[in-house]
Amino acid sequence: MEQMKNSMSSNDETEVRDLFKIISYLLQYPDKKWLQWGELVEEVQLLNNSILKLPLLSFLDAIGGMSLEDLEQQYVSLFDFNPACSLSLSYLKAGEQKERGQILVELKAMYKDYGYEMTEEELSDYLPVILEFSSVAPLQISVNLLRSFREPMIKLKNELEALKSPYHYLISACLSGMESLDRDILARGEG
Repeated sequence: MEQMKNSMSSNDETEVRDLFKIISYLLQYPDKKWLQWGELVEEVQLLNNSILKLPLLSFLDAIGGMSLEDLEQQYVSLFDFNPACSLSLSYLKAGEQKERGQILVELKAMYKDYGYEMTEEELSDYLPVILEFSSVAPLQISVNLLRSFREPMIKLKNELEALKSPYHYLISACLSGMESLDRDILARGEG
C-alpha cells in the first residue's frame, strides 16, 4: 500500500513528459513564437505540480520583457560560444574524447530502435532532442537515458546559475522531472 501511495500516477508521469516537451521547445534557438509569451505562460499554468511549474514560470518571467534579438544574442552567447554551457550533453560528459562519438552513435541507434525520427540538423546528444525523445519513449528507457546524463545536466545548471542566466530554471525543472520519474520507477520496483 505504501508503495502505491508513493508511486507517481499516470497523470503525474504525463505531466513530467509534457514538462520535457516544453523545456525541449524553450531550449531551442528562440523564434518569433516566443513573442507569444502569454500563450507560453498559459501552457505552463496547466501543469499541476508546483515543483515542476515554478521554475518554468520563473524562466518565462525573466525573459518576458526581452526582445527576440536579445533572446537570440543571449542564446548564442551562452550555448554556442561557451563550451561549459553546451547543450550537447556528451560534450559535457566526455569532451572531445573518442567516447563522445560512440555516445552519439548509440543515441542515434536507440532513437531509431524506438521509432523516434530526429532531424539531421542536430546531434543526437542535443538536450532538446534527448528531452523530446524522453517525452515519448517507454518510461524505463527515458529514465535510463536521463540518468546517464544527470551529471552533465547538473554541470550545465551550475554553470548557468553562476552566469545568472534564466536558463538555469529550465535545467532545474528538468532535473526535478527526472527525480519524479526516478521515484516512480523505484516505487514500481523497476529501477
